[in-house]
Amino acid sequence: MKHSLLLCLLLAVLAFPAGAAPLAQDHRITVTATEFPWSAVGRVNNGLGGYCTGVLIGPRLAATAAHCLWNRRTRAWMPVQSLHFVAGWERGGHLGHSRITAVHRGGFSMEGRGLANSAGDWALLELAEPLGEQVGWMGLEDRPLRAEGTYVQVGYSQDRRHVPTAHLGCRMEDGRQGLLFHRCDAINGDSGSPILLWRDGSFRVAALHVATLGNGGERRGGAVPSSAFFDQARGLGASLTSRPGPEARPPVDTVRQLRDRLGVAEEGEASEEMVGRMMERLR
Repeated sequence: MKHSLLLCLLLAVLAFPAGAAPLAQDHRITVTATEFPWSAVGRVNNGLGGYCTGVLIGPRLAATAAHCLWNRRTRAWMPVQSLHFVAGWERGGHLGHSRITAVHRGGFSMEGRGLANSAGDWALLELAEPLGEQVGWMGLEDRPLRAEGTYVQVGYSQDRRHVPTAHLGCRMEDGRQGLLFHRCDAINGDSGSPILLWRDGSFRVAALHVATLGNGGERRGGAVPSSAFFDQARGLGASLTSRPGPEARPPVDTVRQLRDRLGVAEEGEASEEMVGRMMERLR
């Protein structure tokens, strides 16, 4: 009950950038927005000066948190005409942007309570332009998530709003009532950011970060698994496989860094020794 109440109270705060709560330990690193897969992550600008993070999951389709689209002043959903998706945003530059033409929300309600309501905190955004063909997109994970998987969260945090940051090798935990818990270092601005699973040599969207519980060392995140919106996303053109775009640079150095940090061998599979080292770092 305590966690449910905290989630509902914090969801409204995360919908618009505010003061970012400090992290007791900060594992985030800055990544290059013009390199894939980071190029498929962008800012969802709401036309009121606020933003959240979103991720392309198809040529004309992006995913984010539903609460990001709520106008607290008017107590209504923002008109679709005010929403834009900006891909590869970095220090004032970007790889591409598009108007949003349609929004498909989950069962989330700003008046709702409980974990089950938070599990519906997702939205699919149809784009006017095929940005995914330019910058690439991320495939959706189609298997049940496992706590022992290798996960990466990437978004536009409030304290570093002009560059994407990633927590490499963060931990996913069990969930309740359709909402997953995780230990990724996500703060304000990261709402709607993807939690990626490294599998078969590439990343896929496993979940969307939607809420934060606690402070400092007790901080824990809440995430909506991709299974919550998988069927509807597939019907709107989402992909099962990730694909780089021609306008994004291949992540040569980033891949080396990821292999080292995530304990992934050159051929894309983790050895037992590497997995052991990785799990020790995550404990």
